[in-house]
Amino acid sequence: MRTTAARVMGVATLGYGVAVACRPKVLARPCGLAEQGSSALLIRALGVRDAVVGAAMVAVPAGSALRTAVLCRVAIDAGDALLFGTFLPHRTERAKAAAAALAWAALCGWTLTGGEGPAAPLVKDAANVAVRAAQSATRAEL
Repeated sequence: MRTTAARVMGVATLGYGVAVACRPKVLARPCGLAEQGSSALLIRALGVRDAVVGAAMVAVPAGSALRTAVLCRVAIDAGDALLFGTFLPHRTERAKAAAAALAWAALCGWTLTGGEGPAAPLVKDAANVAVRAAQSATRAEL
């Protein structure tokens, strides 16, 4: 496992999560969502979720605890790719959101490689989920 890289991704995730929790427009605008009301509440909840997982990636001991935190991050990003890539109102926003979530999943998944064994299948699975979400979003628009 690439422990230092996982910690760096944790710091980035924590920072992004705090930014989204404090200013929902950070996520709302690129996704074409409302910046107020119930959308803002749910977006803030996503920010808190990301901040908590990022903090775990930074603070937990190296080894299985860190691996678990990173796997949680990859699973969350795969889920985001699927949901945002399928249900956002506009095709462009769906594709951008799915690609961004896929990028986070792949980067976090990459930190699991090296050392004890490769995590290439995990990264490949995350990529496949995001690609399917983007394809589904594109087909739904046609």
